[in-house]
This record gives sequence, structure tokens and C-alpha cells, in this order.
Amino acid sequence: MASRKGTVAIEEAVLNPEGIAFHAQSAIFFSPASTQEDIREHGLTKALLDIHTDRLARMDATGVEYMLLSLTSAGPQGEPDPAKAATMASRANDWLAGQVAQNPSRFGALASLAMHDTEVAVAELRRAVRELGMFGAIINDFQDVYEDDARETVGKAYYDDPKYHPFWAAVQELDVPVYLHPRYPAASDVGINARYGQSKRQLIGAGVQFHLDLSYHVYALCSSGIFDLYPKVQLVIGHLGEG
Repeated sequence: MASRKGTVAIEEAVLNPEGIAFHAQSAIFFSPASTQEDIREHGLTKALLDIHTDRLARMDATGVEYMLLSLTSAGPQGEPDPAKAATMASRANDWLAGQVAQNPSRFGALASLAMHDTEVAVAELRRAVRELGMFGAIINDFQDVYEDDARETVGKAYYDDPKYHPFWAAVQELDVPVYLHPRYPAASDVGINARYGQSKRQLIGAGVQFHLDLSYHVYALCSSGIFDLYPKVQLVIGHLGEG
């Protein structure tokens, strides 16, 4: 075993077992034509499900002393139903806190949040930090939201909107970071003539789309006045600043 050198890894995705079916919805982007059973047996799924065996062994072998775990993207941001997303977040946070408790000297966690309703997001963030001992939150770019009463059209919510000011106020009060993480594009962006349509599928993912889409959100936040109102808010942007 390599001697541990104090390295802390902060962007380390996991998947709780009950989230496999939801995770499979993203399979079109990393494993086209796969069935749900294929995704269950996929190497990526197995790696995300593992915490205490192969993952820990790799940490020891590569000198990673401590790892901050978080639910894999898109998490609650990919669920347009507010109640379902809130339940997904709270159950994932409870599960993740339980995993951390098994080996707290090696693992910590960032909380998942549903961002449809500011009050719900604030309440879950407070619970995760104060009761579950989490170090902050991870939010996977925009929140999917229903745009009509019939729930047929799914849109996007961005957090520069003034309705999120109470959320950023709570982030500042709690003095914890928010990791703004990329996600695969919304269904509306992958149609034939859409932004990532048939001839542009090669742009989807970490090569281009992740940093292109998330940097738009970051610029919106930076120019919205949020950091003037709440100057102690800590926003973490990965992947070398997302371009």
C-alpha cells in the first residue's frame, strides 16, 4: 500500500442502489442502446456503487487520504417533479451519511439538493450540514422543471433568478461551499435541430458540452449581483474552471 500523502479528492461521484433506474436515463450518452440490465452491469455503474472496497483500495494505492463523496450527476436536477426530486435528495443524503459513518476518517460528503423550491432547498441544506455533518452541497447545473400544468413540457431553472436569493443567503450563513457541477444536456437540447442535435452529438459530455453549458450558468451567477449581496458565498467550479 502506498503511504498516504494527504491528498483530498473533492469530486468523487457515487450512486445509491435505489438510484440505478434513474441513472439509466443518462445511458444514451455513455452507453447507447443499452438496456436497464446492461446499465446495472456496466462498469461505470459498478464503480459508482462501490465505496468501501475497490474505491478505498485505489485511494490507498494512489495516495488519496480523504475523499468527498457526492451523488452522481444529474441527481435531483434531472427530476422535474418537485416532490420526487426532494425525496431523491433527502434519501440520497441519508444513505450517503450512513456510508461516511462507516469510515469517517477517509470519507466525507456533499449534499444533494432539489432546487425547485427555495425553502425546500434551504431546509435540506441546513439538515445535511447541521444534522448529517456534510461539508456543503453539490448542484448539477440547472434544475429540470415542468413549465405547464399538464407536465408535458420540461424547462430549466437557473440560480441567478432572484427567487434563489434566500438560498444564497443560507449558503452564506452556513459558511459552506456549493459545488456547481455539469450534467448531460436536457432532452430539449438533443432533438434533431436542437443545440446538440444529430450532427453535434460528438460535443456532448466532458469534451465540450459540460464546460460550455456550465460556464454559461457561472457567468449568469457572476453578473447577477448575487456575490455583491452575499459576498461570502463560496462557489466551487471544477474541471479547471469549466473553460
